[in-house]
Formats: sequence, C-alpha cells, structure tokens
Amino acid sequence: MSPNWKELLKSHIWIFNIGRGLSAFIRTPLNQAMLYDLGSSDDFSPLEFVEKNLLPHIDQYKNKNIAQRVISHPHSDHISEIHTLTQPSQDTSTFAATLHTCPHDKEGSARPEKLDWKKIKNPKGTEQLLEDYRSLYEHRNLPLQTICYDSRRYVPNLEYGIFYVRLPVVADLCENDQKYGNGVSLLFFYRHGFHTLLIPGDLNPEVFKHLLNEGKGMEKRYTVFEGSQAVKHPNWHSATCDQPSLCSLLQKHGCSILLAPHHGLESGFSEDLYNEMRGGKPALVAISEKRHLSSQDGVVDPRYQTLDGSVGQNVSIEGKTEFRYSVSTRNGHHILILFQGNN
Repeated sequence: MSPNWKELLKSHIWIFNIGRGLSAFIRTPLNQAMLYDLGSSDDFSPLEFVEKNLLPHIDQYKNKNIAQRVISHPHSDHISEIHTLTQPSQDTSTFAATLHTCPHDKEGSARPEKLDWKKIKNPKGTEQLLEDYRSLYEHRNLPLQTICYDSRRYVPNLEYGIFYVRLPVVADLCENDQKYGNGVSLLFFYRHGFHTLLIPGDLNPEVFKHLLNEGKGMEKRYTVFEGSQAVKHPNWHSATCDQPSLCSLLQKHGCSILLAPHHGLESGFSEDLYNEMRGGKPALVAISEKRHLSSQDGVVDPRYQTLDGSVGQNVSIEGKTEFRYSVSTRNGHHILILFQGNN
C-alpha cells in the first residue's frame, strides 16, 4: 500500500469477483470506508480481503472502521458473508459500522418501510442468513441515514446519496415475489468531481421508473461533504425533503460507471434510466456476474457490451490496455475503479 494512502484525494471502488452476487467497497478521498452488499463465493471472501489489505489504512468514523454499510436487499447472493458481521458482536467486529442501512421490519419511525418477509425467496438452506440479517439492525437507530457531515476536512465536489421506494409501494408495483424482492433494493449514487457511480442493486425496471419519476413513497438521503452545505441542508442525511432527485443528478452529472442492475440480466435493463442520463448512456458498465453455463442462468443484456449501452473506455486488464464498453467479473477478474476528481 502506498505510504501516502491517507492523503490520496482519490476515490477507490472495488467490485469483487464472487460469481453472481455483489460485494463492493468504496474508499472515499476523506479516507472513509463504505461497504455495499456482502456477497461471497466458495473460493473468495471480500471481507477477508478488505480486513487484510484495506481496513488497516482507513480512518475510523465515529470510532467504527466502516462509516456506512449498505445492504441493498436480503437475497442470499447479496448477504452470504453477513455472519462475519455478527462475530463476536456487531459493536466490536472488525467490520463494525457507524451506519447500517438496509430494508427492514423494525418498529418505529420507519414503520411504513416494513419488509414483507413472505415475499423474500431465497434458496433452501440459507435461512440462517436472514436471521443474521435481522439481528444486525436490532440495536440501530432509525430512520435510514447517510453520513452526517460535521468535519473540517473537505474535498471539493464529493457527495453521495441513497434512494429507495417505500416497501408497501414496491409491493403495489411488483406483480410477483421475485420482483418484489429485487424491487426493495437501495440505490447508491456517488459523485467525486466529474465522476459518478451508480449502484442500483437488483432494482427492476418497474421500480426504477417509479423512483426516477419521484412517485409516491420515494425516499432520499443525501450528504455533501462540505461545511456550508451541511449547514444549509441540515436534514438531508436523515429525512426526505429538498434533496436533489436522482433524475436531476443524472441529467447534470451523467453516469461514469453504471454497475448493471441485477447482474446485467436482460430482465433488469432500465430504458428509463438511460433516457434520464446526460448523453443517454454511461461511460462504462460494470457487471457482477458468473459464467452462464445453462439457459437457467439467464442472459446478460447485449446492449451493455456495445455502443448502445455505454460510451466505452480504455481499461487495464492484466496489465494490457483494452477498449471496452463493459467490464465483467465473469472471467475471474476483480474490478478496481479510480476517480481522481478531475477530467
């Protein structure tokens, strides 16, 4: 690791190769850590990698190693490492988080967001994952939040937000349990200077359209890492109010990296999302997927791999520069994205 790691004003974004599933880690230029989803594979543990290689170089946020831990939704391929967070306890774990953010059924101020567990369909034998999932929010405070910025450390044009649709509305929008389970996903938007990242979990097109239109039950949490903005908008991190809409952010800043919804499958492609982006497409698509060996594995939407799906970028693959419209974990690669905050 570089000796001046803590001073690097870059964003580092890892998307780990775990087959079909998702696990992503973000190191902000303020040297804070964010986790998005907790998938793993039989031969690779993202959390072991993070613990060994990244966390020793990260600053704590309010005495916790992880500033924010987002679990998009409780499907097993997104929470397969969740048991690691409960050992020995969530408060003393290496991966203890100041903010733990997920769809839930906890009573309190967020009661209208209660999850319908009967609609969450996971493979048999993964029941303990859901028990661990539920245990992690037992002691946390509601409502869902982003970081409350109260620091003198400042990086220009650094901001992020979480967007989602309240769960009863998702139930109305989704015709079956599988769509409901995917539709409850929390969407993560991140901007550093000229660069933006969009991680929509497994959002389906129906809920995506509702979210982009700011329909009934749309919720927003947002943080700008700059003092005057924190004073001007003291509630942006904790309640839906006058935060920027996802549409306005995409229209103003575009999308540098789109992590393809639902692992790039055709069923997850959102034309409404593309219609709202500045330029009509992202610069590059990243896909967290497995090898497709049978018809039951589904099909990755071919648009992601052509000019229809992205502008295309030069990327480094095993030391060689290649022009790609999309990059994938399918062939055994982890993905590292660097945002430098400029052009």
